[in-house]
Amino acid sequence: MDKLRISQIQFSASHIPNLNAKILEQNFKKTLKFKPHLICTPECSNIITNDKNFLILNASYQNECPVLKMAKDFAKKNKVNINLGSLLLKVNNNRKLVNRSFFIDNNGVIKKTYDKIHMFDVKINNKEKHQESSLFKAGKKIIYAKINNIKLGMTICYDLRFPNLYRQLAKRDCSIILVPAAFTRPTGKDHWEILNRSRAIENNVFIVATGMCGNHHMKRKTFGHSLLVDPWGKIVISTKNKPTILNSTINISDVKKIRKKIPSLKYD
Repeated sequence: MDKLRISQIQFSASHIPNLNAKILEQNFKKTLKFKPHLICTPECSNIITNDKNFLILNASYQNECPVLKMAKDFAKKNKVNINLGSLLLKVNNNRKLVNRSFFIDNNGVIKKTYDKIHMFDVKINNKEKHQESSLFKAGKKIIYAKINNIKLGMTICYDLRFPNLYRQLAKRDCSIILVPAAFTRPTGKDHWEILNRSRAIENNVFIVATGMCGNHHMKRKTFGHSLLVDPWGKIVISTKNKPTILNSTINISDVKKIRKKIPSLKYD
């Protein structure tokens, strides 16, 4: 397989997991005309809110998550791979949640899960602060999934600011790195595009960055602007801050060609 068809679903999630399962299923159905090999969704695909207590009460356990159940059923029925960018989930015997990305194969089987390694602990301005480490348990493992022989590195949102993770994935021969996100607007406006293009250029990989968009529960706002960047750093496709489905066909052999032109990975 050399050509890969990818559908990126940028949507505006609610604070109700069952409702997000319905919204995503409608969007998944819309991609079928394009016949994607892979469907990608943003970070926080099951629930998004600024209210920590609400999140702790209303996040599901993995085996009870309506978004995960729907995605597995859809993948199996329609023979398509799905990356649920991330789900915010409760874990047995742990006070903290996990921010977990899922790679579901075209038989509806969860093949890989990746827990976000880098916690978003920042003070952007006087109005906007985030302290993910108080709420989430950080992951420790570098993870990639496969479609046939194509390796896809798994990352989430704030990971984008840590180039070493992307280097490690490129060193493991990933041709694509997935960046589901729920970026803030102030940082998104200034950093989102340049960070994604930088990671693509440094590692000669395709970056598939799928963003959450819109206004959410308790005044949470996200940046959207999903994009797909080729290994030369060119934007193949992008959008603004409204619900959109981006469909792209990428040529995996471009990765090898560009790594031959600029063999920086080899000498690192």
